[in-house]
Amino acid sequence: MDAATRSRIETRMQWVEDEMEAVLASRPADAVLYSMQRYHLGWLSDAFEPLPVELARRYGGKKLRGVLCLLACEAAGGDPAAAVPAAAAVEFIHNFSLIHDDIEDEDPERRHRPTVWRLWGVPQAVNAGSNMQVLVNEAALRLSDRGVSDDRALSVIARLTRAMLAMTEGQALDLGWQDRWDLSVEHYLGMAAGKTAALTEAAAWCGAAVATADATALDHFARFGQAFGLAFQARDDYLGIWGRSEQTGKPVGADIQHGKRSLPIVHALEKSARQGQEPSRLPALRACLETRDVEGVLAALEEAGSRPFVEQIVARYTAEALSHLDALADHRAPDTGRSDLRAIAAYALGREE
Repeated sequence: MDAATRSRIETRMQWVEDEMEAVLASRPADAVLYSMQRYHLGWLSDAFEPLPVELARRYGGKKLRGVLCLLACEAAGGDPAAAVPAAAAVEFIHNFSLIHDDIEDEDPERRHRPTVWRLWGVPQAVNAGSNMQVLVNEAALRLSDRGVSDDRALSVIARLTRAMLAMTEGQALDLGWQDRWDLSVEHYLGMAAGKTAALTEAAAWCGAAVATADATALDHFARFGQAFGLAFQARDDYLGIWGRSEQTGKPVGADIQHGKRSLPIVHALEKSARQGQEPSRLPALRACLETRDVEGVLAALEEAGSRPFVEQIVARYTAEALSHLDALADHRAPDTGRSDLRAIAAYALGREE
């Protein structure tokens, strides 16, 4: 990513964060509820004291989905500043889901520090996440302050609502599969389309919808976001097995220890079911998963060829996402907006040259 592109993206990250802070600033400043949220967002310490900028950036995440929203608006020919409330809403969705995910997965750490539930207990963490879900509408309603028409603002809110429905439905499937042995890659992709890709799809569509009503162009933005989300989830699953702790912010093998049916696991289970007793290590996969034997599971995944398979899935959906950006050239989408989307996709999906 060149310096000019990085600078534009970092500027938009700050726009999203400033808008989220503006939404939270309307709430009681001394409420523990909102202090917990600010802690999760990386702005405060566990003593609710402001953090230095470098630590806030480390703990606050990259605002990837919100930035996608702004870049899509620009690529559709609009002023990205007009889409900032939608981008903030997207980030509130992502972050309330993380607070809840940490509870559901019993993860003690996120972004290299204790999770909200670990510090303040499950009941308070549930409340913090649920309250942040309501802030989604608070943020999106601010679109009118940026000159966005009521009709377009309503369409954005409707799209975000459907994304939250799909996301939580996908998460319910993911949680319900932890004791399942009969899953296929097709099952997995359907789940990931809701759990992860629904929000990236909505982020791209909502940003573009602030700028244009061209149905064909909006469809390309949505399809870009969906393919991006599927590639992103597959890569996240890859890192959940083979990534370094400093990359993921979680212990090595955390997904295996939680019994998650991530893409590598589903692929190995499906292959084991097809091949019966061969190769020899695959029948041991179930026993290793049941006992949370990380080394045993890693050996079975190696035998099944799950690592290169997941890499192929990431490459497949990355190419599909980029093809929809290419198609937008026929809709007079500005080159700068599309090139920035391409750059951030390459960065996020680990394919940056």
